[in-house]
Amino acid sequence: MKKALIYLCLAVASIFISSEVVSYEEPSTLSPKAAIQIQIDSRLPSVITEGFEVFKSNDFRTALNIWLEKSSPLLQNNVPLMSRTLEGVVQEAVGECTGYAAIDTLSVTDNTQLVFVESQHEYGALFWAFTTYKSPKGWIISDFQFNTDPYEVIPISMIFRR
Repeated sequence: MKKALIYLCLAVASIFISSEVVSYEEPSTLSPKAAIQIQIDSRLPSVITEGFEVFKSNDFRTALNIWLEKSSPLLQNNVPLMSRTLEGVVQEAVGECTGYAAIDTLSVTDNTQLVFVESQHEYGALFWAFTTYKSPKGWIISDFQFNTDPYEVIPISMIFRR
C-alpha cells in the first residue's frame, strides 16, 4: 500500500511538473509540415525594401502607400483608413526611423515568402512580418503586421535559433 501511494505521488508530481514546463513554451505559429518545407532565403523582395528606404527618411505614410500600391486588394481597401492613425502611433511610440535590417526571409513555397524586418527608431525597434506572394506581375504584399515585441511577429523558433 505504501509503495502504491509513493508511485501515485510520483506520477501526480511528474504531471504537475510537466504541465508547468509546457505552460511556458510558446506554441509554434507554423504547422510541423510547413516547418519542414520552409527554406531560408536571404533575398528581400524590392517591394519591401522600397518602402523601408522611404520610411528611413521619416515618411511613414509614403512608405505605407508604397507597400499598398503593390499589395493585395484586401490590404489596399482596408489599411488607408488607418494610415493617419498608424503614423501618429508609430511616431509617438518609437520616434523617427533611423534605419532597418532584414532579420530573415523564409520561403514557404516557390511563390510565398515570409519576410521579417527590424526597423530602428529613436526610442526602440519595430519588428515587421510581411507575407509576400509572387504574382504574374511580380512580388506583392498579401499581409503585414508590426509590433515592438518581437515575439508577436517573429516565430519563436527563429528567435531562439540565433
